[in-house]
Amino acid sequence: MINFRYHLVSVTAVFLALAIGLVLGTTALNGPTLEVMSEQVATLRDDNSTLRDQVLELETAAANEQEFADAVAPATLAGTLDEEQVVVLSVAAADQAHVEGVTTMLEYSGATNVGQLTLTDVFINPGNSDMLVDLVADLTPPEVEPPNNNDGVESASALLAATLLADGPATADDRDALIEAMVELQMITVDVELADQATAVIVVTGKPYAGTDAAGQNTNVLNLVNQFGEYGPIVCAAPTGAGDGNVISAVLGDPELADAISTVDNVAGPEGQLATIMALPERIAGTAGHYGTGEGATALVPEPA
Repeated sequence: MINFRYHLVSVTAVFLALAIGLVLGTTALNGPTLEVMSEQVATLRDDNSTLRDQVLELETAAANEQEFADAVAPATLAGTLDEEQVVVLSVAAADQAHVEGVTTMLEYSGATNVGQLTLTDVFINPGNSDMLVDLVADLTPPEVEPPNNNDGVESASALLAATLLADGPATADDRDALIEAMVELQMITVDVELADQATAVIVVTGKPYAGTDAAGQNTNVLNLVNQFGEYGPIVCAAPTGAGDGNVISAVLGDPELADAISTVDNVAGPEGQLATIMALPERIAGTAGHYGTGEGATALVPEPA
């Protein structure tokens, strides 16, 4: 008859067998296993040390590049944009450190920064096209004729360019009314208050959008840049020229846009920020250049003016 003692003996035997198995297994594998694990740890330690050294080298190189750009920028850029009024635009996807680098370089050129705006994702979102179409219909002065194709970002970008740029047909009052309405709709933030209308524009973008609405968002960034190219001198700067939907590759892939819009594909670094300002005088003079390190760039930086 099976009783409590039987169960107790059975359970004890099971645990004893497990204990003996663990001891035997540890004894059998202890030497080779520990040796392999020790070798792996040593390898990982060496790899980690190598990677740490590489990171330090890259950080040092980046600091040296920034120091070099800061040293040469004042002499290189001095007077190149005297009497020019430049407005700086960025999209929400742009890294603000890149925008700040560009505006710092702009200060050396003699140009007046007449304003700095950020186009938010509310503006870029394809789902808000109808809202922008209505906005354009309400605020377009008679002398401006934006595209009439029910594309909200394209039409609004054309109206924005016509009002921000001095060569556009609109007035500063038209501009202020448009900016006020766009701020209220959370489509624009004003980072530096607008002063005079601009003679040229810099647009700083980010990496291509990703996600379900990416195709429409990237098309809208291109529409923004394209419309400003229709109304005045523009340099478009991005941290890369690669990737699906990239604004730089889109410009370079269209001969008409490439002749109207200057591009810089490495604005993440000090050379790209310097090149962005160097590219503006030649664009004002009528020549579009394409600079950086990516495919389609003709040089790292323009020839000094």
